[in-house]
Amino acid sequence: MTLENWLGIIGGIAIFLFGIKIMGSGIERLAGAKLKSILEKLTTNRFLGLFVGLLITGIIQSSNAVSVMTVGFVNAGLMPLDNAVGVIMGANVGTTITGQLIAFNIDTYAPILAFSGVMLMTFLKKRPWNDILYALTGLGLLFMGMMLMKEHMLHLQDEAWFRNLIANLENPLLAVLVGTIMTMLLQSVSASVGVLQAMAMSGALGAHPLQIAVYLICGQNIGCTTVTVLASIGGTKDAKRTACIHVLFNLFACIVCVILLQLFPGVIDLIERISGTVNGSPNYMQQLANANTFLKIGATVIMFPLSSLLIKLSRVIVRGEDKPDGRRLLHITGGKDFGSSVTAVVSVEKETERMYGIALTNLKKVYAALTAPRKGDLDGINENEETLDFLNSEISKYLVEINRNGLGESDARSVDRMHHVIVDYERIGDHANNIAGYIEHMRASKMTFSEAAMDELAPLFLKVLNIVEDAHTCMLSPKAHPLSNIEEREQEVDDLVDLYENNHIKRLTDGLCSAEIGMLYVEALTDLERISDHALNIAEAGQ
Repeated sequence: MTLENWLGIIGGIAIFLFGIKIMGSGIERLAGAKLKSILEKLTTNRFLGLFVGLLITGIIQSSNAVSVMTVGFVNAGLMPLDNAVGVIMGANVGTTITGQLIAFNIDTYAPILAFSGVMLMTFLKKRPWNDILYALTGLGLLFMGMMLMKEHMLHLQDEAWFRNLIANLENPLLAVLVGTIMTMLLQSVSASVGVLQAMAMSGALGAHPLQIAVYLICGQNIGCTTVTVLASIGGTKDAKRTACIHVLFNLFACIVCVILLQLFPGVIDLIERISGTVNGSPNYMQQLANANTFLKIGATVIMFPLSSLLIKLSRVIVRGEDKPDGRRLLHITGGKDFGSSVTAVVSVEKETERMYGIALTNLKKVYAALTAPRKGDLDGINENEETLDFLNSEISKYLVEINRNGLGESDARSVDRMHHVIVDYERIGDHANNIAGYIEHMRASKMTFSEAAMDELAPLFLKVLNIVEDAHTCMLSPKAHPLSNIEEREQEVDDLVDLYENNHIKRLTDGLCSAEIGMLYVEALTDLERISDHALNIAEAGQ
């Protein structure tokens, strides 16, 4: 082995990994919003989840992305833990499609695919064509990486140290360990299987590569769980349990498969026979692709009925429940990139929904304190306001991060909308906090609004509160509450504020109201008018 050979192998792996990444990214950008909808609506039970996990992984060619997406959806509260089990198992089966694709061995056409994709992207910049060409380029690069790896791995079989290593891998446990480490380093089970296929074709794994490769594949399935574990760090308890289930499933599946292969070694011979030949020689690439597919289907058939047990074990390993913490993101994990724009966008949408909920809670608290005062009715408002400030800052940073990764049209619109509305929710919280301050000052000074002022202020407050609720609905679903309806009601609030300010001046003139309490009344009117302005901004953001 020369330096040139080693550089060729490393370069081939790099091109192969990059090809898988951009092929998946192109497909994900093309279908990102649809994937989100599928995951949300079609994972109502484990059986559907199994099918959906298989389908989506087969489309985007990345079990890591789907598993991480599942962690993100559980973290965001869009998918219950019970249903996530099926998606993860389905993703494990779906990822075998990459190996089957590689087994077609279209190396001759790979440069043409990559070149055509790159050249056409120069001229076709509009979506969806650009995304399709991006995926096509990735497919070409994937096969070019395979070509480069196979070419330079031919020399490995001449190295004594490598032959000794392969001989040691006849020990199934050592082969499992090496496979695990291999995938942990490459961060992709599809890439790991692809590397094995290249090694088999080059002859580096000996005359019967499947005898060793089948145990390496078992280990690779364990190694791929590291990405899911990393994605769950900083997430909710259920998100961590989802990652735990992924680890347990692959670990137990590996143990079961190793035991069965030891008891029934004829299975390996069967896979070799049904994989056929190429030009009279064994089709090693097809053998490994089939072994990967059969092992994962078999593991799923065995482990799927034990889903409930996996869930119980995950609850034993990850104990307790999440505690409320205003200074913590609940749906966005510590990492800035889950590896999936779909997950990132959904996570931010849930945090934005959380901001709306907090702002609305404060408005309702203040309204209740104004119209039906009781002890402790303003407690928690300042803490909620601090949480809104924190969320506004952190969500803004996260939106900037995910916007750099390249988003599909639907996701890009969603990110742009959230950039605007989080500021409005934070400002609504500010104005609610202002009114709470006026109430506290009045109570401390033993002042009250006049009956006439309350007859104006209370209905206006309720009107504004309803506008905020309907504006949020309008932003999410414009057909439910047309923008024109919100605009008319916002203008009505503006007109009422003008009228009530004139009424206030008349009360001051008639001596029915003091200057100090009158000032607080006008400030409260102004805050309510500003809240309705921000509500209109929120409604407009959904158009």
